[in-house]
Amino acid sequence: MNIPLTAGAVPVVLLCLGVLSVAWLCWGRGRNLSRAIPLAAVSAAAFTLLLFVLAELVFHWWDASLPRHLYVYTFLAIFAEFLAVRRFLTARGPVGRTLPVLAAFLVLLALFAGVNVAYGQYPTIASLFERPGTSGALPTRAPSSPVPPPAAEAAWQPPPDMPQTGSVFSATIPESGSGYPSNPALIYLPPAYLASPPAENLPVLVLLHGQPGSPSDWFTAGQLAQVMDGFAAAHSGLAPVVVVPDLSAAGAANWPLCLDSNAGRSATYLAVDLPAWVKANLASGLTDARQWAVAGYSYGGTCSLQLAVNFPEVYPTFLDIAGESEPTIPGGRSALVDTYFGGDAAAFTAQNALDKLPTRSFPDSAGIVVVGRDDSVYAPQGQQVYDAARAAGMDVQFQQLDGGHSWTVWKAGLANNLDWLAGRLGILGQ
Repeated sequence: MNIPLTAGAVPVVLLCLGVLSVAWLCWGRGRNLSRAIPLAAVSAAAFTLLLFVLAELVFHWWDASLPRHLYVYTFLAIFAEFLAVRRFLTARGPVGRTLPVLAAFLVLLALFAGVNVAYGQYPTIASLFERPGTSGALPTRAPSSPVPPPAAEAAWQPPPDMPQTGSVFSATIPESGSGYPSNPALIYLPPAYLASPPAENLPVLVLLHGQPGSPSDWFTAGQLAQVMDGFAAAHSGLAPVVVVPDLSAAGAANWPLCLDSNAGRSATYLAVDLPAWVKANLASGLTDARQWAVAGYSYGGTCSLQLAVNFPEVYPTFLDIAGESEPTIPGGRSALVDTYFGGDAAAFTAQNALDKLPTRSFPDSAGIVVVGRDDSVYAPQGQQVYDAARAAGMDVQFQQLDGGHSWTVWKAGLANNLDWLAGRLGILGQ
C-alpha cells in the first residue's frame, strides 16, 4: 500500500482526529472536570519537562536537531491520556468505557503522524511492514581473470530476459584483520548484476546509516531499492552495487564512530575488510578506487567524510548528507578522547577529518556536502566541512535542500546525486 504517510490526506486526517479527541476529552461540565483539566495539564507539563531533561540533558537520546514543536505534541498527548484515564474510570457501560480508550488511541496515532511527518521515517503505509533482505541467498560471484573492464553504459547491452528490478540480500561481511564484530549487512544488486549474462565489474557504493539506526533504515525510510531501481531503469539496468554495513559493532554500547580506537577498528573494517570481501564475493569494484564511493546521512554522513579523508586511496568519492563536522558523543571532545582513545588527544586528531584536511592535499577526491535549510544544528557544520574540503583541494559541492534533519533531506540527498555518483564511478563516463 503506497499510500503516503508524510504528505497528503492521511497525516492531515490523523492530526484532525487527534485534535477532536483532545477536545472531546476536555468537553463537559462539573467540578470534577474543572479540577481534572488543570491537574492533567500540570501533570503533562511535568512529564514533558522530565522527558526533555532525560532525553537531551542526561541520556542524550536525541540531539538539538529535534523539532521543538514535537514537545508540544508530546504535551498534548500526555494531557489527553490523563483525561482519558479519568473518563474511563468514571464511565458507565461498555460504550462509555470504549470511547475514552478510542480517543486515547487516536491522540497517540496523531502524535505518531506528527513525528513521522517531521522525520519521514515511514513514507508510506507499506513501509510500516517492509522487511528488506528477504530475497534468498546472496548470488556470489568470484572475480574472473583477466579482470574485465569497468561496467559502463556505453559498452553494455542488456540481455532480453534481464530482471526489471534489482534485489536486496542480507549477508554477514566478516572481518579479515580488523577484529570488528558486525551484524549482517544489506546489499542491493542491480538488474544488470542479476542478468544472464551479467554486467561484470560494477562499481560499488558503500552506504552508511545513522545513529540510532541500522542498515534497514535506508530501505524503509530511504526507499533505497526503489531509488536504485529507478536509476537502473534509466540506464539499461546498470547501477552500483550498494553495500549497507552495520556501523554499531553488533550493537555495542559505544558505537566505534568509523574510527580505529579502543572501541574497535571500524575504520579498518570499512576501508580494508569490506572492500576485500566485496571484490572476492561480488566481483565488483575490481579495477581501482575510481569505482568506489562512500555516502551516508547524519552519523553515517560524518563517517563518510572520515573515510574519504583517512582513506582517499579507497574512497576518493563521497557524499556527506547532514553529517557533523567531527564525530561527537555527549560530553564533547574531551569525553570522546577519554572514552575512545584513553585520553590521547593526538590519537583522535590523527584521524579526525577536519584536523587532517589542512595537513595535505586531496586533488583526486571529490564530494558533495548536503544539508537541510531548516537544520540549524547540522547545516552550519556542513558549511564548515565544505570550506575545509575545498581548501584541501577536493572537488566539492555544497547543496541545500528544503527540510530539516530528516529523511526529506537524506533520501533526496542521495537520489538527486546519483547521476553525479555514476559519472564519478564510470557508469555514465566522465
